[in-house]
Amino acid sequence: MELQRAQALAGQGDLVGAYHRAADLRARAPDFAPAGIFAAFLALRLGRYREARALALSVAAQPVAADGVLDAARLLKHLEAPEALARMFDASGWRALRAPQALAELAQILGFSGLYAQADDCLAQTLALAPGDPDALYLKGMFALFAGDDAAATAALRAALQVAPHMANVHFLLSMQDTPETAARHIEQILRVIHVARPGSEARAMFEYALHQSHHALGAYDEAWAALERGHAVMRAAVPYDATAQRALIETLKRRPLAAAQARAPLQGEAGSIFIVGMFRSGTSLLERILAGHPEVADGGETYQFSAALREAANRDSPDVVDVGLLSALAPDGLAGVRARMHDYARWRGRGKRWVTEKLPLNFLNVGLIAEALPDASLLHMQRDPVATCFSNLRTLFRVGTPYACDQRRMAHYFGLYRGLMAHWRAVLPSRVLDIDYADIVADPEREAKRVMTHCGLAYVPGALERGQEGGNVATASAAHARKGILGGRSQAWKPYEKHLQPLLDGLRACGAIS
Repeated sequence: MELQRAQALAGQGDLVGAYHRAADLRARAPDFAPAGIFAAFLALRLGRYREARALALSVAAQPVAADGVLDAARLLKHLEAPEALARMFDASGWRALRAPQALAELAQILGFSGLYAQADDCLAQTLALAPGDPDALYLKGMFALFAGDDAAATAALRAALQVAPHMANVHFLLSMQDTPETAARHIEQILRVIHVARPGSEARAMFEYALHQSHHALGAYDEAWAALERGHAVMRAAVPYDATAQRALIETLKRRPLAAAQARAPLQGEAGSIFIVGMFRSGTSLLERILAGHPEVADGGETYQFSAALREAANRDSPDVVDVGLLSALAPDGLAGVRARMHDYARWRGRGKRWVTEKLPLNFLNVGLIAEALPDASLLHMQRDPVATCFSNLRTLFRVGTPYACDQRRMAHYFGLYRGLMAHWRAVLPSRVLDIDYADIVADPEREAKRVMTHCGLAYVPGALERGQEGGNVATASAAHARKGILGGRSQAWKPYEKHLQPLLDGLRACGAIS
């Protein structure tokens, strides 16, 4: 009853009153997880990030009943607390859940937090309760794709379509695996059900991007481009791009003073981080596979762990990797907490290994903050041919963080900002950032692997790429290709579309990226 009163106050707009009532209930009944969870979500809305995190961690430290597990998982995922999420899940009463939809969402949260063993357990229970649940089959296929099991991925995704042939997300994943032998039939399947998706919806965009991928696999480039343009139109309407705000952020980052000593220091904890930054679709997954083949390195994938540490230091939530408001809220001594949190995370994620990769490309924005907060971190900048990189972004349906990737002019503008910021980091941090070019890896992978390992303070280990392809999970847009080794023809994929790409090419020339 007390929690319902707090919820009613929140519904009336009295967030402060609701928060105090929920927090008081949490203090009086510490075993009642829903009160702590609700108070934490209210704290986030009130701009009290640290209070929200403290409440969330206190909830995770005690057994959570089945009816609170999903909300607790949502909260811990939002706060980028995978260690606490794993602990909460393992000790909770989640096995009492009987709703397939709730179990499937829980499995998705676990998987997207890098907790694949727990996600598999959750999916197994979901499919035991509902063997034909299409959402669970979709997730089973997606996680198999991440793990490099293409056959299992295809089987699960096709099983999902047998139950629900209109699932746009399933068609989208299957299109990433299409070949000239499978694409024509897949196009027919999509055209039979695309009308189900409301015009302008995310599902409609997924269908159009899937059609693009399938037509591309057939070599039907005009049809592929037409589908991609339709997908772009949907995404442009849904995802605004504020060029002025993007430029303001870049200029703020450039103006921010850095601590005087920026030379890389020896490892300061049990484990440290190797950051792989750059543009999306530049080859960062390939570089992570190389590092994952080293015995001292664990692959951490793409996370927002560093951004979450910044949010905690600034006591401010944000949907972005970094923003102007967060930068202004950072106290001069705030990065000490970031350092401690990142070392704790690396120790947990590394599981005994000295280094953990963090390959969220957008951390190129945070290079200065990373260098300052983590003197022992390595920074690797992955780059590829500008046109190839931008075209690959345009072909990829991103869910968050890339409002520029659905429009050629937006794409060129953002690439110019990225290029300018990386030039700034090179100038002010000349010894911290190592540039790696995809073309150089194609030409001589062992030479580049040795150069990368040397920069990271690792002993050179030959054959790392082959070993790195054997395990781990690739939970990115490169999932369908990351284990196929070095694909030398990737940088020419845009050529058949050149006649359509004049706005992009003009924009890249204007920013000096190409001549």
